[in-house]
Amino acid sequence: MVFQSKHIKGIGRGKNLGFPTINLTIPEELLLDDGIYAAWIDIGGRTYKGALHFGPVPTFNERESQLEVHLIDVTDDNFPNTVDVDIEVDVVEKIREVQRFDETVDLIEQIARDVEKVQKILK
Repeated sequence: MVFQSKHIKGIGRGKNLGFPTINLTIPEELLLDDGIYAAWIDIGGRTYKGALHFGPVPTFNERESQLEVHLIDVTDDNFPNTVDVDIEVDVVEKIREVQRFDETVDLIEQIARDVEKVQKILK
């Protein structure tokens, strides 16, 4: 599944957890089940590996669906400009369901495992 989106301002939680994300607008026609996915992300003609989250954020008691992506192997030094740029998302494979974690450290450990899994899928 491929769709287009735009960057929107988030609250910075991903960065504070060590996994900065780009928060994306949710396209009206998006037919994606809640979950964590391996995805290719095209920003300004460059392609990145991404760990994509779609759905609520139960660990932080947020019920409204969110769409965000962590770009793998991207640092502050090489982070792409995403302001007013079309972002194309190519969803490759669902890796797990959205789940609630009682401790933030457990969420961080799971995200690290998710990123490892995405790395293996998007060789």
